[in-house]
Amino acid sequence: MIQADPIREALRRCLGSVLEDDALVEGIRRVLEDFHPGKDTYSDLAGRMEHFLFNSLYDRLGPGMSFRSDDGSRCRILLSDLPLLADQMLFPLFMGLKPWSVDYERLYAWWMETGSWSAMFALMLVFRDFLPPQDRLVISRVIRENVPVRLWPAGLSPLIQETAGPAWDNRPTES
Repeated sequence: MIQADPIREALRRCLGSVLEDDALVEGIRRVLEDFHPGKDTYSDLAGRMEHFLFNSLYDRLGPGMSFRSDDGSRCRILLSDLPLLADQMLFPLFMGLKPWSVDYERLYAWWMETGSWSAMFALMLVFRDFLPPQDRLVISRVIRENVPVRLWPAGLSPLIQETAGPAWDNRPTES
């Protein structure tokens, strides 16, 4: 059973608290819970999540797909934003995976195939002991150099810092 709180946290990191409502959270939870590892792929799940998010956000925001963010600025969700947003909504599922080799191998393959940020986060947080040191360094560097800090889930920063060592001092900062 996937809990609502991790989904709320993922929504808050991506869209702020403005779009964090019970109906959207419940819909995302249903999409995640309908995933069956024996018959579905992560690609199937990401496609269903993207479809669900488009329909839900379009229904809520209208054709302009725009909203006022927590800081009062006007934001618009573009079609090109949906794959990344869908990927971020997979994070609660990935965090619920058991640290077993079969789950690690599947998630690792998904990361290698897609460059999924959520997969990288979960590999560092859940499957860190499975990762060879060079993969930890690669993931740490990719996250540091490409993922805005506001999208980092709780607990990731110390692991990135530990893996990066002295390079941590050269990390990008949120502007």
